[in-house]
Amino acid sequence: MPKSSPQDDFSRAFEAAFARLQVVVEEAFVSRVDWPDQIVAAIRAGFEFAASNPEAANLLTNRALAHGRNGITRYHRLIDYTASLLAPGRDLSPEGALLPEILETAIASGIATLVAQRVDQGRANELPALVPDAVQFALTPYLGSDAARQIAVETQD
Repeated sequence: MPKSSPQDDFSRAFEAAFARLQVVVEEAFVSRVDWPDQIVAAIRAGFEFAASNPEAANLLTNRALAHGRNGITRYHRLIDYTASLLAPGRDLSPEGALLPEILETAIASGIATLVAQRVDQGRANELPALVPDAVQFALTPYLGSDAARQIAVETQD
């Protein structure tokens, strides 16, 4: 039996962690009806996943980015997946068609960076408390500052 390479080991570990994250996020997302509530649930589920599985979160973010082309490609899949959850927000905004094309990717990247930093600093346990800030960050371009802030405040309850 041929010995697996470190690249193969990374690929398998990333795919397993990504699949686990997707299940958690999808279950949370589809448990809500309205898109803003779906985003709240998805962010909360993702942050709770990272807080309880910091090694997996580190693999999906920091280690992926440090793993060369293969890792970066996989990291971009994570960002694209997250961005796809945000895209329906354009339909809720009167300016949806005018929003920058890279908006969802930028928001998804910002949220992933927040997770990566906390995990890298050994502070993944802080992520659930940051859900309201991430929610406001994610929803503001689509709903406006006031509505996004109100939803973020409601997530603190």
